[in-house]
Order: sequence, then C-alpha cells, then structure tokens
Amino acid sequence: MNKCIILLFIIFILICYFYYSIENFKKSKNDIYYIEDFFTPNEFELISNHLKNIPRKSLKNEKFRLVSTLDNKMISNILYSQQNINKINKIVGKELFKSDFPIEYRIYPTKSPGMRCHTDTLLYDLPQYEVVLTISNSSDSFTNWYSYNNDEHKIYTKPNSLLLVKAKGNIHCVSPINKGKRSIIKYIYTQSNRYNSNYIRELKRFNK
Repeated sequence: MNKCIILLFIIFILICYFYYSIENFKKSKNDIYYIEDFFTPNEFELISNHLKNIPRKSLKNEKFRLVSTLDNKMISNILYSQQNINKINKIVGKELFKSDFPIEYRIYPTKSPGMRCHTDTLLYDLPQYEVVLTISNSSDSFTNWYSYNNDEHKIYTKPNSLLLVKAKGNIHCVSPINKGKRSIIKYIYTQSNRYNSNYIRELKRFNK
C-alpha cells in the first residue's frame, strides 16, 4: 500500500514538473523576430536609393523623429512581393498578407530620446505584425524587448534587417540617440482585413 502511495506521489510530481516546464516555455517564447539581410542586395539598393532622393525638409517633425508616408509603388511591390511574404510566413508560422496601412519612412536624429517601452496597438481583429526595416544606422542606439517571462533582450539593428513585432505582444523600446542617426521604414503584415477603431485613430495622425 505504501509503495502505491509513493508511486502515485512520484507520478504527481512528474506531472507538475512537465506542466510547469511547458507553461514556462510558453511564457519565454517571443512574438518578436530579428532577421538580418532579409531583402536581396538589389531590392535593398533600390529602396535605399529612392529614400536618398527624399528631401529632409519634406519630412514631418514629430520632435523625437522625422516622418513621411511612402506612396511608392516600387517600394510597396518589394515589401509585399509574394516571395517576401512567403519568407515571413515561414518565419512566424502564420499566414500573413499585405496591409493597406500607410508605409512610413522615419529618421531618428542625434539627440532623439528614442522610443519609450510599449506594446504595439491592435489595429485589426487579429494581431498584425509591425515591421521595422533598418535602412541606415550610424547611431549608438539599441532596440530592447522583453520576453513573456521578463527576460531582457538587446539588439543593434543593422541595415537590411527586419524586426517583426506582434501587436499586443512583447514590450519593446528604443534607447536614446547620443550620436549618429537611424533611418527605418515601418510597415505592416496583417492576418485580417477587419480593422478596428484604433486603425481609424492611427490614420488621423497622418492628416494632422
């Protein structure tokens, strides 16, 4: 009888161990991805050369960064080519597709305070993946994010790298820029076309 009780106790302990191991694995899993050299050299050169021709004075000054929407068919075709979307789908393990939310070009200049820690706002009924394509980075700034068990991660984003962040997912932030500058393109891959009120509110930001 005692042996049966001991055996049941051991089985109970093992079940608890495996349960908590699985839960901790789930909590430590990131919904954020960093990928270097994502676009082909030719694709990245085409994007970079176009951005060089955008006058700095045409960008809106938001105090901590300069911003402009990109209504350029060539760039959109590269970002949202089926080949590149297939690469993203394989990485995140979901079926994503082009969003009609505006593509943004952003410059974070010297003395920019960076970006406070936050989670990305949910714009659709299913979480979108917001993408940061680094164009150039001569700054001393780092991108930080936290996994679901609060482990801190830090990366220096390189040109032609993508940082994918799931909306309402990992907390992330960008440290201040004390020297140099950082330029990026911000765009979205979505799981759904059914947008919510946040989508409308965010669109109004471009009309101010």
